[in-house]
Amino acid sequence: MSGFVQVIVDSSADIPQDHVEALGIHVLPLAIHFGEESFLERQNITSEQFYQRLEAEAPRVPKTSHPSQGEFEVLYRDVLARGDEIVSIHLSDNFSGTYQTALAAARAIGDDAPITVVDSRNVSMCVGWLAIVAARAVKQGATRPEIETLVTSMIPRLRLPAFLGTLDYIRYSGRIGKASAYLGTLLNIKPIVHVEGGELLPLEKVRTHRRALKRLVTLVEQQAPFEEVCVVHTHCLDTAQEVVEMIAGLHPREHILIAEAGVAMGCHIGPGAVGVALLRQPVEAHEG
Repeated sequence: MSGFVQVIVDSSADIPQDHVEALGIHVLPLAIHFGEESFLERQNITSEQFYQRLEAEAPRVPKTSHPSQGEFEVLYRDVLARGDEIVSIHLSDNFSGTYQTALAAARAIGDDAPITVVDSRNVSMCVGWLAIVAARAVKQGATRPEIETLVTSMIPRLRLPAFLGTLDYIRYSGRIGKASAYLGTLLNIKPIVHVEGGELLPLEKVRTHRRALKRLVTLVEQQAPFEEVCVVHTHCLDTAQEVVEMIAGLHPREHILIAEAGVAMGCHIGPGAVGVALLRQPVEAHEG
């Protein structure tokens, strides 16, 4: 008989700590490297310390690294030794090698090991929503195959529209990619972006902070109704709270989470970005 199912993520999922603790989600930390100094996210560097240093050292940007195959193997073997099974959910394979590393660790343990590794095809709290819903299902007694089916069915319903406070950090990090369409424009441009097919893609350009807020809310409205909503920000809590109030008519205010994006997003897009991580209701749930 199989035991408990342990839900595992890496810290790029940006799940608020109270939810991590309440649901028993295991979070493997990303490492952040400022020159020769290295830290583990949420363990020996706080979000406040990270963003302060990020801004102070610009245009030099830190590097991040995901957990190693060895770290995944150690954790997986420890969970399996307790007689438990594993659902391990990670950042889009297009953004990071985390998923492939976790998959390699699972295969090294054995193809018959009760480990399911999921490519979320997404980032930040969209990954977090998969883990949170999976962990809730565990508490309801769901099996690992049932959780895998549940999580897989959720992935196409995830959305993350966002606006960036600045293009500076994308420029500093060299990760311009499709955002290059925004270069050479006015300095006060606020790019609207979203995640699609596991990639961060540009949607449009807005010229002021106020217009960016309004456009973000419109994009959120177009995705209603929702099962889950979280406003994610990079070190701009006041703006995140403003967005919560602006979308409170679309989803119960008490069920809208706020999460601060950690090092995976922060070091590449910089402070001042706000997005809304959405899990849409299934179409059949609101037809008619």
